Amino acid sequence: MKKFNLHTHSKHSLDATLDINEILNEGFEKYINYLSVTDHNTCEAYLDLDKTKINGRGTLIYGMEADAVINNITYDILCYGFNLDPISNWAKEQYSDVATRQTKIYKKLEELCDTLNIKLDTSTPFNPQTEFAHAAVFRMLGTTPENKAFLDKYNIGAVGDLYRKSTMDSSFPLYIDMTIVWPTIETLGEIIHKNGGKIFLAHPYRYAKNANVDDLLNSCAPYIDGIEIYNDPKNFEEVQHLYNFAKNNNLLVSQGSDFHGNEKHNKIDVDYLTEEMQNDIENWINDINGKVEF
Repeated sequence: MKKFNLHTHSKHSLDATLDINEILNEGFEKYINYLSVTDHNTCEAYLDLDKTKINGRGTLIYGMEADAVINNITYDILCYGFNLDPISNWAKEQYSDVATRQTKIYKKLEELCDTLNIKLDTSTPFNPQTEFAHAAVFRMLGTTPENKAFLDKYNIGAVGDLYRKSTMDSSFPLYIDMTIVWPTIETLGEIIHKNGGKIFLAHPYRYAKNANVDDLLNSCAPYIDGIEIYNDPKNFEEVQHLYNFAKNNNLLVSQGSDFHGNEKHNKIDVDYLTEEMQNDIENWINDINGKVEF
């Protein structure tokens, strides 16, 4: 039986803590056979890779979790198995650095709040070096009864709710067309495919509930090679449903935990999938060049 964790984050993601060598060692200790470090919009972790520091055996697949826009909605797109140098250079140019991106987003959110006469508590200023823009605005909104009422009206109880709402729902007052910082899925797919890689929709149930997850998948299916069928699922029925959709639509499948190296996020360990699911993942991994064997 094989284990896969193709969705992990290193310290090059703003909300993660470990370097790539620590992630690999922790994964191999859990008997995970295939790992990918998929930082947000960057491949910089791979510059830290030191094979002399790896104590274990397995396969590392080059990866990145890239933001991209599909039909005016922002999605997390897992990119795998690409030629590292050209994609790393492209990501630097396309996404710039985290602070620059987050500053653009924050300024747009601030502008929308001003237009709506929503007062932000800026007594603790936004720091793009340490905080996501949506996290800062959510923090700044939660200090007055009026702002809390605004959040309650739109069922926003956590920063993740604000992020999804403002990047997916064009009727939401704080909606942003995220092409101000992200590429379209067509642009992302073209560059990844040109460099030998594949693109997968990350954690579909995080965007949609059971009632409309198929609608979401159908809207994304024409643009992607596969879907992540396992990412902290509530039950195995979710995994099976995503797998069945993938099989019925000729899509590949992947598995990950969204590990960030801290208690806030999921652990690096993953459950075993069915033998059929495992074979399907291993088959496309065997066909790609962008990987490192240990």
